[in-house]
Amino acid sequence: MRNFKLWTVLLLSAILAGCGKTATTIVSDKEITGKWELESVVQKRDTIHRPAKKNGMYDVSLTFKEKGDLEATSSTNYLTGFYETAQLNAIHLGGDGTERKETSWGNLFVNALPQVNLYDLKSNNRLILFYNNDSQLIFSRAR
Repeated sequence: MRNFKLWTVLLLSAILAGCGKTATTIVSDKEITGKWELESVVQKRDTIHRPAKKNGMYDVSLTFKEKGDLEATSSTNYLTGFYETAQLNAIHLGGDGTERKETSWGNLFVNALPQVNLYDLKSNNRLILFYNNDSQLIFSRAR
């Protein structure tokens, strides 16, 4: 719960920082629209693969909608927000969600989201979100 509150504070800070701007245009990449499920997390040289889903838990996923809307599920929480893409595969995510006790797999996801700054869409239906210089969230397109 503490990590989730940190995520919320970081997102609210980012949203409030943009309040002084005029006419923000949301840009979205149509190729990433749709639902993506988290397969693995790469941190430095360690790869952590998706654990088996337990009863009562959600699949950790992101759903990129048109016009910049974003929906996500961590292992126990539901998140909504926005995303913006820019040149050179830059991406910015923001939002808020519920606050139920998170699993370690869900914490990896929730803690990484506010730090995501780049994405890459691979030809094998993999979406990679980059954060903290060399860390990655690797997703596959949901069926």
